[in-house]
Amino acid sequence: MPTPAADLAGEPFTLGVASGEPLADSVVLWTRLAPDPADPTGGMPDELFDVAYDVARDEDFTTVIASGLAIADSDYAHSVHVEPGDLEPATTYFYRFRIGEHVSQTGRTRTLPAEGTDPFRFALTTCQDPQFGEYAAWADIAADDELDAVIFTGDYIYELPPLDFSPQGDGRRMWTTPPPADLAGFRARYAQVKRDPSLQAAHAALPFLTMWDDHEITDNYWADGPGQFDSAGGDFAARRAAAYQAWWEHQPARAPAPTAGTHTLHRSVRVGDLAEFFLIDTRQFADEPPCRDTSAFDFGAGCDERDDPDRTLLGDDQAAWLTAGLRTSNARWTSLVSPSMFAGLDARDPGGVEPKYYLEAWDGYPAERARVADALADAPNPIVLSGDYHASFVLDVGPGFGRDVICPEVMATAISSSPFATDYTAANPHVQYFNPDNGYTRCTVTADRWQADYRSVGDIWNPADPLETVASFEFPAR
Repeated sequence: MPTPAADLAGEPFTLGVASGEPLADSVVLWTRLAPDPADPTGGMPDELFDVAYDVARDEDFTTVIASGLAIADSDYAHSVHVEPGDLEPATTYFYRFRIGEHVSQTGRTRTLPAEGTDPFRFALTTCQDPQFGEYAAWADIAADDELDAVIFTGDYIYELPPLDFSPQGDGRRMWTTPPPADLAGFRARYAQVKRDPSLQAAHAALPFLTMWDDHEITDNYWADGPGQFDSAGGDFAARRAAAYQAWWEHQPARAPAPTAGTHTLHRSVRVGDLAEFFLIDTRQFADEPPCRDTSAFDFGAGCDERDDPDRTLLGDDQAAWLTAGLRTSNARWTSLVSPSMFAGLDARDPGGVEPKYYLEAWDGYPAERARVADALADAPNPIVLSGDYHASFVLDVGPGFGRDVICPEVMATAISSSPFATDYTAANPHVQYFNPDNGYTRCTVTADRWQADYRSVGDIWNPADPLETVASFEFPAR
């Protein structure tokens, strides 16, 4: 039986509220009870609690259209996932959570259209290590009333040790815990990130479509092991299972909680007749990156192993789902949302002769990339969205791996993680734009064109820094 709310030690909604996974008739609402967010338990007793929720058409909750109770369970860090249904398409709603006398902040969310090709606007985001700066980009996103959603491609937390990169050396953005090795450690990392007011504001303003990449567990990990730089060590399978559970506990995810250390996240999201987004997982089912005998941190020259046609980044089931989905999509635009760069990059040293690659990403799995590229070429108005690299790019997909141009790739830079500033465009003529500044990419999709506006942060250590659109690209529909 749920414990009375009077037993709470303090304000429970310290981590804010969030919505995500919007459909035309439903959306997932999230919060977590954590009166002491610095404690791995959130300062909560090992009990069940009833949490009430309300969904309304107006911010004052005078027209409530759905209410109910959800159980916050200590087994899942007292997180709450609610899926109100029977909502109207393309409609803005407001929501809140209540327990005892405590009321959460009000969140705003929006369902997707069921049909038609009305414009759709979203922020493409990635990589938010707080140790390298403030979240001015999230504040900018939260203040944009024209946006419909956020797509986050991965690296919501980082597993790095505490490091102080602040200009004043005051440690204000350092991780407060060692590299996470168990469920308590991963919960602590999420709780620290989610206390940031700008990130909370963005979550409260817009529904998120969130994928993970590698740093939610450890750098460059693959299905059965970590990358060559691993901060925590220990039993990798147990650590991966703990990381997946903590991710689910802290995201407005529609998928059920992970079981047996696995969590199937790849899915497609349809925005009326305008666009279909295919979000993919390039870590959980991947073969070990190639050429590890001759590469450092999964970066280096190619080798025979790299060209093995049976090597997979996606796993057989996900690869079959993706290629079939791309070929049968009938939306106006078809978008592959990849956590890492798809078009490829020769990152040889400036003036170097031998190509070098990031081998844990698509460049390490060229045969599978070719199969996905074949399916992408058959899709209506394809476009690739990506993140991970800590720099903004526009690339032509195809020439970087020996093909004619298939489509554009729009890559968002990091929200705050350390920029990768080396310019490799001289060795990569398929790169149309490169900028190492922090920020995000704002996309506007219409029936006739896809516009990508690159928004940059000037001072990453100023949480109120005003962002600027530094470049814009338009891709016409065929």
